[in-house]
Amino acid sequence: MLLNKERAYRIMEKYEVEAIIAAMPENVMYLTDFWSLSHWILKGTPTFAVLPRDRKIEPFIATPISELDQAAMGEGTGVKNFSTFGTFYVEVPEEAILAEEERKLKNLLNRSRPRVDAVAALIESLKERGLVKGKMALDQMNLTANLHAAILKNLPGVEVIDGYPLLREIRAVKTAEEIGRLEKSASKTEKAFLKAVEVIREGVTELEIARAFHDTLAAEGAIPVIACVGAGYRSAFPNVIPSTYRVKKGDLIRFDIGCLYKYYYSDTARIAILGKPTQKQRIYYDAILFGEDRAFSLIRPGARASDIFHEAVKAVREKGIPHYKRGHVGHGIGIECYDIPVLNPASDHILEEGMVLNVETPYYELGFGGLQVEDTLAVTRDGYRLLTQCQRGLFVL
Repeated sequence: MLLNKERAYRIMEKYEVEAIIAAMPENVMYLTDFWSLSHWILKGTPTFAVLPRDRKIEPFIATPISELDQAAMGEGTGVKNFSTFGTFYVEVPEEAILAEEERKLKNLLNRSRPRVDAVAALIESLKERGLVKGKMALDQMNLTANLHAAILKNLPGVEVIDGYPLLREIRAVKTAEEIGRLEKSASKTEKAFLKAVEVIREGVTELEIARAFHDTLAAEGAIPVIACVGAGYRSAFPNVIPSTYRVKKGDLIRFDIGCLYKYYYSDTARIAILGKPTQKQRIYYDAILFGEDRAFSLIRPGARASDIFHEAVKAVREKGIPHYKRGHVGHGIGIECYDIPVLNPASDHILEEGMVLNVETPYYELGFGGLQVEDTLAVTRDGYRLLTQCQRGLFVL
């Protein structure tokens, strides 16, 4: 499973909550390895995952009955208990010879007692397990106001706190399985980037470059998510959408790119240039790379996120961009693209072994262009290990 289970129990003890109720798709997946199609694509359709603090009480999932096939297929989920709601029909003729996955689905359907709606499925299952007392942590990130109010109404006498910050705190330190997925996600993005670089020539459009990136990711079994590919003056647009702009000699081509692989994000940035770099382009790129290197040098368990921010910005200024300013120089990454900690001047987060960070030092200047280098690393016992492997210098084409 993805869940950092022992950390989860420690944090529930810390906040004295009887259970965590996950509602956001990413958090349900994280707690249980369960994926619900309707939860991910139909806004407002809820699925809940509940992790009790009492280890003798097994976790459970409340989901539409139509989603039980997700539990039966392939690896499924490690959670055995489902509370369902709604109406759905799957026919099972008596004479049918069933495959193993079909038998699993049949058994799940036979055991199911669908409730009228999601709140009933959640609340009745909490009551059955004696989880309607004390303090509960409810993930509010995917709840409508009406749904949130209905849950609170049905938990009288229970102190309900926001569970989303608790889940982010748990997820901040990754398991080996998560780090493996993040490393593969980063690798697939880098492979797609190198394929995209191969198509760059005078006259090629940003869209054609981005298409090469997307095609490679699809072939690698990953889902394109971030594809900011901007050339020339458009490289200075931080959230550039690839267009019909045609690359010219001397253009910077900024890639801020990433994908999803097995629900885990990558987020990488590199710079290519068509032709010989100008002195300013070279100096400024060396400066942001120097700032990233300075940040790397500070990363270890016990380091403070705000200290890394200040040192990275200071290094960029010292190396060649004296007016350099940033809001942050990196962020955690995982099943959400932005996990904690964020490397900003206000962050009091202390790095821990097992955190996975993206470190970046972008620079945007209208009339000049945009420069960015961004890498992913895992915090180790005595420092860090880079998960991105692609060379970090300018790609001069």
